[in-house]
Amino acid sequence: MNQDQSIKNRHSLSPYKLAITRYIRSSLALKGLKYDDLCELLQRKGITMTPENLRSKTHKGMFSADLFTAIIDVLELEEDALKTILKEAKSA
Repeated sequence: MNQDQSIKNRHSLSPYKLAITRYIRSSLALKGLKYDDLCELLQRKGITMTPENLRSKTHKGMFSADLFTAIIDVLELEEDALKTILKEAKSA
């Protein structure tokens, strides 16, 4: 892939990244959780992350699909996560 296409892809994906970032942050806030709590929940699934690393990934909206799925699982958000994120991304 050439550089121009890579830039176009980044631009096209940015509404999704922003929606994911907002969703994770708001979900943590609504549940009264902090990144330390999220780390602890992930640790129970055998996933070791630091709060700083999770904060950075959330800020950038850069999650691997498997980590994002694990976060949705441990926060018990599987019922509406994708629907809410897609709605937010489409409205951006």
